[in-house]
Amino acid sequence: MTKPDIKPSFLSDLLTSQEAKEKLNISRQTLSRWVTQGKIIHLSYDLYIHVDHQIPNEILSFVIAYKKFGPSSAIGTLSALFHYRLIGDPPSQVWVITPPQKTNHNPAYNILRTTISLEYGINSFELYKITNIERTLIETLYFSSRIGEKTALHAARRALQNTLTTEKKLSEMATKLKLENVLKKYWSSIIL
Repeated sequence: MTKPDIKPSFLSDLLTSQEAKEKLNISRQTLSRWVTQGKIIHLSYDLYIHVDHQIPNEILSFVIAYKKFGPSSAIGTLSALFHYRLIGDPPSQVWVITPPQKTNHNPAYNILRTTISLEYGINSFELYKITNIERTLIETLYFSSRIGEKTALHAARRALQNTLTTEKKLSEMATKLKLENVLKKYWSSIIL
């Protein structure tokens, strides 16, 4: 008896070889053969997706990062600023907010380890999480030494000018994240 062709659920899933085996009873050898035949794409180390996947290309890198770093992570800072159109050029790496114990040796990702809870200011989608505008702006200011103070301030000003957020919402998020001092430090520069 031959193995069935690619299952429909594979069209929207990113799968590791272990998940392919457990969920779909597909071996590593079959995955390798399908990659060679052009039926699936080998995205990165042990991560596969169907060639006809239905994940929009503009979020595919977010979905891959979320799969790699898990549910205790979220796309944030520069990647989120680009997502919200608060900076013009896409960052060269996907910026991910993670708990302190996460590690990364892949140059495609810039991880920002934080003890700040992911309970506040997170937009959850089916395949990934991303910080909301307010959390993005506050954390961009907080991590400005790594991101660039000019970029952080410009994004905050632009968000307020374009009414994507309000001073009150920024203040409330800073309080939830216990980063009131960060917002206070930059406040006069933001509301020019």
